[in-house]
Amino acid sequence: MMRNIEFSETVMVQSAAAALRSRLPPGWSIQEVTPSQWRARGPAPFDASLGLADPQGVSTTIVVEVKGRPLEAWQVYALQDRWQRSVLPAVQKVSPKEEDACLLVVAPFVGSSARERLAAAGFSYADATGNLRFTSQRPAVFIEAVGASRNPWREAMPLRTLKGGKAGRAVRALLDFRPPFGTRQLAAAAGSSPAVISRVADLLVREDIVRRESSRGPIAGVDWERLLRRWAEDYAFSRANRVTPCIAPRGLAHFWNSLRAAELPHAVTGSFASRRYAPVAEPRLAAVYVDDPAEAMEALDLRPAEARANVLLLRPFDPVVFDRTEVDGGVTYASVSQVAADLLTGPGRSPAEAEALITWMRSEEARWRRRL
Repeated sequence: MMRNIEFSETVMVQSAAAALRSRLPPGWSIQEVTPSQWRARGPAPFDASLGLADPQGVSTTIVVEVKGRPLEAWQVYALQDRWQRSVLPAVQKVSPKEEDACLLVVAPFVGSSARERLAAAGFSYADATGNLRFTSQRPAVFIEAVGASRNPWREAMPLRTLKGGKAGRAVRALLDFRPPFGTRQLAAAAGSSPAVISRVADLLVREDIVRRESSRGPIAGVDWERLLRRWAEDYAFSRANRVTPCIAPRGLAHFWNSLRAAELPHAVTGSFASRRYAPVAEPRLAAVYVDDPAEAMEALDLRPAEARANVLLLRPFDPVVFDRTEVDGGVTYASVSQVAADLLTGPGRSPAEAEALITWMRSEEARWRRRL
């Protein structure tokens, strides 16, 4: 939902041109142009055009496509088709030398999935938050700038975010189980409702992360790595879970022995969980999901800590953290997908540990993803 904000097409083009102009080297120029040839040929098959020239006079045409609403990944395929079928041939008829003409997509916001697709297609983009990527072969130039990672004009509606326990449960199921599967089949395995699974899947279809066999058919494919990273945009380890920092006064070795001996439902995540697959460095902080942190502190002989904690007790965002766990040496570990998400959004060296774990996940997908 847009918060009653209107985006002027003219202003958007002018802002994009100004953003490019401010980043060009001295002697380069960029101007808005309307070739006279278009007047004789009728309406142009694009919204605007810019002329780019270097100090030697080498120039090209930047064709501008303006979107009045945030761009989503699935729209890039239509842009590719229209560019090849109508826009580029039309530009070359007017300016036969413009074989290297480039497309610049301008929108209020271009999300991460759409940015990836545009870059892969060789298209440039600029949005109102400062995200900018521009590339031209002749004259040769490459410009990139980073703006907002989330759409500032979007309400946090359930159908457009992966925040919260219900969405997290659905994401975990899409990560942990290998398609194909139907919505109801996955919902039963996830302990969720078909409606929630369907809404989350629809969002991910729009972002080209989930693929259905037909518009409302079974889920045929899931790009699990992109899904994991997309979830990390909305899920945050320290915000989603209630964290209680503690000190194990007798050290971590004694803590692990206490955890093995205690009849306490738990799931270890973070560095101690990831090192079982992809060790990076010797971990010093134990992170453990428990139902009741106060009860766990007493059972495990822990003390509250404001600083220098060596144990984090976590009241989870959803009981899904206790699903599809693995017991090793008397200790229960969270699923690999949950551990990766926690590390991606965790403190310190956690993101580096996440990347190592994701590398292992790529090579060992059959070990951690299940068939329904």
